Parts: sequence; C-alpha cells; structure tokens
Amino acid sequence: MKLKQIHKDELDEPWPSRQKILCIGGANLDRKIMIKGTFQLHTSNPSSTRQQSCGGVARNVAENLGRLSQQVSLLTAVGDDAEGEFIVEQSRHYMKVVPLQVKGEPSTGVYTALLDERGELIIATAEMEIYDQIRPSVIFENTPLIASCRLVLLDTNFSMNVIASTIRLCHEHRIPLVVSSVSASKMRRLPRNLNGVGWLVCNQVEAESYLGIELKDDQQMLDATRIFHQLGVQNVILIRGADSVLFASQDGSHGQIFMHPVPEVMDVTGADDAFIAGMIYGIIQGYPMEQVCQFGISCVALTIQTDRTVSETISLNNLHSMFKELYGMHPQNFVFFKGMYFKEKDT
Repeated sequence: MKLKQIHKDELDEPWPSRQKILCIGGANLDRKIMIKGTFQLHTSNPSSTRQQSCGGVARNVAENLGRLSQQVSLLTAVGDDAEGEFIVEQSRHYMKVVPLQVKGEPSTGVYTALLDERGELIIATAEMEIYDQIRPSVIFENTPLIASCRLVLLDTNFSMNVIASTIRLCHEHRIPLVVSSVSASKMRRLPRNLNGVGWLVCNQVEAESYLGIELKDDQQMLDATRIFHQLGVQNVILIRGADSVLFASQDGSHGQIFMHPVPEVMDVTGADDAFIAGMIYGIIQGYPMEQVCQFGISCVALTIQTDRTVSETISLNNLHSMFKELYGMHPQNFVFFKGMYFKEKDT
C-alpha cells in the first residue's frame, strides 16, 4: 500500500463542507494485554493478548464521532505497511481518511496497553516515531481542507512546530479548535502561544507537566485554568481521573462535574477519547459547557462497560439515553447572558 499526499483534484469527493469535523493527529495500532492475577515488577507475569484494533487519539475520536452520525475526516500519518493498510481500511467505514506525506519509510505507530484483571491501565508503551517525520509544510498544504471545516480536533502526537502551525492556521481562518493532550510528555509540545485554542482537554498530570507546577487541590486546579486562559485558551477542561471533570471558561464561568459509577468497568483504554467525542458533539449542538462535559461523561460510560477502545454501543440514541440515565433529564439548549445560563423557551 503506497500512501502519498492527496491533493484536492485527486479526491473522490469534494473537500468537506462546513458541517464536517476534521480530526488531526494519531492513528495507530492498539494492542491490549491483560495480566492474570496480581501484577509484579521485575519478574515475568502471566498474561493474555486480548485483541488488536485501530487506535490513536484523533482516529478514535473520529470513529466515535462517526458512530454519533457526524460527518468527520481524519488527517493522519500511517506507514506503508500491513498495519497502516489495516488502519485505513477499518477507519474508512466511519470517516474519510486523508493520509499525510511521510518522508522515509517509518512504521505505523503501535500502542501497547498492559491492563490488570479489572481492565485498569498499569502501563503503556507507544512506538510513534512516524509522527516526528511530519513537517509544518504538510499541514499548510492542507489549508483548504482545514479552512472548510466546522470544527477541528488536534491531538499532541505531532511536533511542537506542527502543532503551533495548526493552531495558528485555525486561528487565522477562525475555525473552532479543540486540543487534546496525548500524554504528560507530549503535553509539553504545546506552544506558549495558545491563541486560537477554543477548548483544551487534559488531565491533572498533563497540566502539571506543561505548567511546571504541582496541583494539590481544587483551588490550584482552578488557578491552573486561569493560566491557560492567559495563554489564549478560551475553555479548559481538566479530567481528574475517574473522579470528576473541572471546566472553566474565559468569561469566568466554571464548575465541577462528578463521574457517575457504572455497573461494571471492563476496560478504560478509550475513555478519554470517548469523552472528547461526546463533548465535541455537545459543542457542535450548541450546548453550554456543563452539558458539553456531561455528554463527554455519558460517552465514557458507554465505552468503559465494553472491552473495546471504541465501543460498538456508541450511537446518538444510546448517548442521549445514557445522558438521561445519568442526569435524569434530556439535555436542554441554553443562552449565555452576563455569566449565567438561561434555558431557551420552547418554540
């Protein structure tokens, strides 16, 4: 399978309309290994390889959005190998895949997760050298694609120069941008100028890594969101593990939403990706920040009760049903006025 840069006149379909969402970032192979019994360091542990599937933050978010009946495209880098062919073939059912030009012959990225018997992550490894081969010029070559989208999701798999170029491009073309961190180390790839980032999603450890400070309590977490605001981010969402989600906006509104327990947790690997997809759906539909986060949590609840990184149970009907189950109501559209949300009148 030979992948090359795709130009506008080579596409089978026209560039996405403003109704489409574009995800930019990682697409790799996911391998999950479950430890039998109690995990022990410095010795051999009995295990079983559970499954092999498509992964990558941007790709997983794109598939979740596709399952939520959203029109979505994926701009990513895969190798000229069997793994890359598998990813493209499996992904095209839910999204339009636009492979980036890669210099040399790097291998497709591979993510390996080691899980305990409860499905909780112990440690993970990531072979992602392919993303270091992407240059900002490749992003600029895709300006028509980016500028035509309704919203862009960017993960932090690429280099700082590529990430900064993408943020600047979205800012110049006024394209709403969601940035999701991939890990604590890759969080540091974000530039210090974050003007143009509409929503930043990360966890506590990733925020600490980027800011260089320790966040010990709720007040320090809130103070951290204000630093991100000063750097240009409009809305900050901090995921606090399985406990809660903290959100804060430049207009001063903020809040904390606690996670709801689910009957049985099978696998948490795709939880963060599901959260981002759910919140993007909420953003696209025009919901306020609280309900944007609740859509994210509802999507997580559907995902972690299955053993798949992207759950086959994800659908619009199931998402709204889970929302109602968790929060006892259907989501309502609100109007923001002077720091408060008001429910729109029924028409």
